Amino acid sequence: MMKHENKASLLSSYLLWGGSAIITLLLISLISYYYLNTREQYEAQLTNLHSNLIDQQRSRLSAELDDVERYLQLSYDSAEQRLMKESQEQTQQAIQVMNSLYQTYHQQLSEAEMKSMLVEAVRELRFFDGRGYIFIDDMDGLCILLPTSPDVEGQSLYDNRDDTGHYIMRGLIDAVDNPAAAGYSRYRWYPPGNNQQMADKIAYVEVFEPYQWIVGAGEYLDRFQKGLKPEVLEHVRNIRFGQNGYVAVINNTGKMLANAAIPGLENIHYNQFENDLIRDSMAQILDTAKAGGGYTNYNWYRPGSSENVEKLSLVRPANSWGWILVAGVYEGDLNQLLAEQKASLEHALEEAEQSLIISFLVLGALALFITHYYSHWLRSLFNSYHRDITRQQQELQEKADSLLLSGRIVDSAYEGITVCDANNRILQVNSAFTRITGYSEQDAIGKTPAILKSGRHQEVFYRSMWRRLENTGYWRGEIWNRRKSGEVYPEWLSINVYKDSQGRIQNYIATFSDITQRKEAEQQLRYLAETDPLTGLANRRTLMFCLNRDLAATARYMAPEVALMFIDLDHFKQINDVQGHDVGDKVLVEVGKRLQLNLRESDLACRIGGDEFVAIIKLHQDEGIEQLQILSQRLLAEIVKPIRHSNSEISINCSIGIALRNELASDAFTLMKNADQALYEAKHKGRGRVCFSESPVLIDS
Repeated sequence: MMKHENKASLLSSYLLWGGSAIITLLLISLISYYYLNTREQYEAQLTNLHSNLIDQQRSRLSAELDDVERYLQLSYDSAEQRLMKESQEQTQQAIQVMNSLYQTYHQQLSEAEMKSMLVEAVRELRFFDGRGYIFIDDMDGLCILLPTSPDVEGQSLYDNRDDTGHYIMRGLIDAVDNPAAAGYSRYRWYPPGNNQQMADKIAYVEVFEPYQWIVGAGEYLDRFQKGLKPEVLEHVRNIRFGQNGYVAVINNTGKMLANAAIPGLENIHYNQFENDLIRDSMAQILDTAKAGGGYTNYNWYRPGSSENVEKLSLVRPANSWGWILVAGVYEGDLNQLLAEQKASLEHALEEAEQSLIISFLVLGALALFITHYYSHWLRSLFNSYHRDITRQQQELQEKADSLLLSGRIVDSAYEGITVCDANNRILQVNSAFTRITGYSEQDAIGKTPAILKSGRHQEVFYRSMWRRLENTGYWRGEIWNRRKSGEVYPEWLSINVYKDSQGRIQNYIATFSDITQRKEAEQQLRYLAETDPLTGLANRRTLMFCLNRDLAATARYMAPEVALMFIDLDHFKQINDVQGHDVGDKVLVEVGKRLQLNLRESDLACRIGGDEFVAIIKLHQDEGIEQLQILSQRLLAEIVKPIRHSNSEISINCSIGIALRNELASDAFTLMKNADQALYEAKHKGRGRVCFSESPVLIDS
């Protein structure tokens, strides 16, 4: 009996320590698995968040430079039209002078004296920064006035040809051979200071009726385009996006042309920079441009600060201008949002880890207690094989308790867990399932996961999911589900199929987590990419998207007509220079508010950079240019009202150009081009007014 009791005692000890060790190892293994899995998911979410931020910023930089390139191309293409228009204006002004003199003196002077007076009256006229002049020929090709070569006056230039073989004088005569007795002629001639190489030139000519003279003025196309560069650079210099985003311009030799962060670098070649950091970064930018452009990282100074930080930039050559465009964002601007999301994820991770530690301590203590109790029970069973059957029932109960402990480990997981049978009926859920969905265990068991359907996915989505489960045994992806409260939320779902040795399905086990916070971060980034950070109005990207969408709807579905309104503050630079940029920003914010308050809900107000605003106006079938005139005059009256600042008032003025969609201007590019031409006309006529463009006619309102 003593030997038997010793064996029972020894077996009990083995069971106590062996069982404790096994249960402890199992608990440690399970907790380690969930801990490492949680950590892995945390790192994956953090990596994906940072990667998404970088990708979105790259896309934004590309979109910003796309907008700048479109503006540069528009300016480059419009140079020829502006040259033709200004040549026409100069010629017509000269003819007006000649007509006035002729009407006053032709009866008092002889014909020779009259002609001499007319020639000398326009000989000294200069324009196009001193390059432009008035020339006069007769219908037979005789040169009457040529200020740049007075020695050929009185000679016939009828047979003069350019380097392409084109007869210059004959082309001028052909240009006025029409009912209007006016027109344009294109030819090539030597520009001032270069007698070796001819260049393209456009001239407008018109007949002076009293003597049938051909009076004209022209300019070299490439020189006129170069004259636009300061205006274009100023426009690019005023572009802002994000917190500290701007566009810099460098010429192909390495000379800085525009830089909003460090204006003192402008018009200096990068080899002359004293700062090694700036010089090395500029060399890196030029190398990237020579390779065709692309994204690059380098160190640069923040605007208005001596702090130098890493910057992600997109470098892109603008070949038509011989420039290099650079748009970038500072890494520090991205880190703030990333830090907020990281803190949220770390907080959730800490809670999960604390739950695991508490579960480990509680379950470990319970496991040791159960093991100790079970060892004594087994010793009693070994001493009495025929003990009452209730002892066996107690053993089964103890095993059930052990299974309950394992279930609690699953229940402590941070992710929601659902276990379904082969018919997709829910068998078990954990507490995270209840926390995320709002359904209790009693609500869910016996039902299918269809109780969570949000209604946002079509049946083809679920058929594809089940087809993937049948073919591969698992499915992972993003899905929209509905809580018990009715709230729809996004979740990351992973489903695995478990089969027996015969290949028959036993269970479907799904784990999921609520990704609402990640979606909100993505939405916030999308908002930053689509709006102007200063005024809260739509930015250039949103403008182009909405304009293309509205034009397509108008053309296809007979939707309301579309008009485009360009609004530019006159002499806004003086406000910045005199009052300071903070006051200038206040003026821009107030103008944006006035624009929104005076537009209808169907219209869209945008700020596309600097002091430039754009509005998309939708007109109903019974509305036309009369309503646009009323709206534009009301906007002009509201915008130019003085703005209160401190104890003084700031006076502002603006010019407005408007283009209405028609058969000749049915795409976004042409509509913007016409609106810009109308704005140019408004400024040319003295500013502070509205001009309408109904291509090719401009209407002054």
